[in-house]
Amino acid sequence: MMLFIAITAFFIVLFGMPALIKVAREKGLMDLPEDPRKIHKRAVPTIGGVMIFAALLINLFFWLAVGPAPATEVFQAGSALAACTVIIFFMGLKDDIIGLAASKKLLVHLGVGLMLITAGGYKIQTFGGLFGIEELPEALSLLFSLFVYVVVVNSLNLIDGVDGLVGGYSVIAMSAFAFWFLNTGQTADAILALTMAGAMLGFLVFNFAPARIFLGDSGSLLVGLVAYALATHIINTPQELVPDAWTGISKPVIAMSILAYPLMDTLRVFCLRAARGISPFSPDRNHLHHRLMMRTRNHAKTSLFVYIFSLGIVCIAWARPYLFPQLGEEGMFFGLFALSFLWFLPVLSSTKGQHKLAQRRDELLRDAVEKSKQQETQESAIA
Repeated sequence: MMLFIAITAFFIVLFGMPALIKVAREKGLMDLPEDPRKIHKRAVPTIGGVMIFAALLINLFFWLAVGPAPATEVFQAGSALAACTVIIFFMGLKDDIIGLAASKKLLVHLGVGLMLITAGGYKIQTFGGLFGIEELPEALSLLFSLFVYVVVVNSLNLIDGVDGLVGGYSVIAMSAFAFWFLNTGQTADAILALTMAGAMLGFLVFNFAPARIFLGDSGSLLVGLVAYALATHIINTPQELVPDAWTGISKPVIAMSILAYPLMDTLRVFCLRAARGISPFSPDRNHLHHRLMMRTRNHAKTSLFVYIFSLGIVCIAWARPYLFPQLGEEGMFFGLFALSFLWFLPVLSSTKGQHKLAQRRDELLRDAVEKSKQQETQESAIA
């Protein structure tokens, strides 16, 4: 049955996406390559998230309806998550079509995050012994969970800059989530993860280079929301549900390994921007996919590079009891962190000069645009 869940979501997107692409083109809902930071050079529809949202609702509720009734706490958590997905989807859709100020998006995220954490119970309550931390105090759990929510949801949006990258990464991440929940008997979460895996695989058919449609904020934020929810449920999985063979696996490390690429990229650029004394949300061309494109000059190769990294990190994290039985949780955490850095170090080193030149060009262009706006304002005032 579980395989059919992913298959039905895949076919919903596969058969529905061509109609969405046609509508987007006829209504002019296109992403134009006006910003020099954008890697694509042609107009592409940017509302792929509409079909992901539709597939999520149709597939998820159908399979939940034909299965056994979920427990009360599972139903309450799922209801809160469903409400949050609707809010996030429409916020992202508005941003895709007419734009939305960053401050307003942050306010919506804070509201949705609080709803998800308090009403849905999707919060990080424990570190499972990592760094010697077990249960978190309630207030600290709320604040930390809200911070992680904002980072995770936006990290999926920030890495959505290359054809096929988020689509393929999401298939790997959601499949890993599903593998955990299937083996720990958490059926509702497994259905959610398999639905997203199938839907994103269907989307990848149209998004792999050369892309015929982009995910857009409506899709990337939705995937990020689901990823955060599933990650918290991995961390909070009761130990009695974990198979004996997985006793040596750290639940927080597994969750972080699944989200390794978007988290590493987002935290890296935020720290670099803060070190330069600029806003962490100031756009630039320093994301890992930008640097990979400078090296490969190919969307498919860049995406495949990230796929291999993501799959490798997840497999290593899961293999700890078998390959590194003597390695502690902290050792595994820092080992994966070091491996992630070393994996991308050659690319970052070889493109350092190209990045500086691109950054300088972007600064000159921004200055020219700003001067042009000032002149237009002065001329309007004189007139």
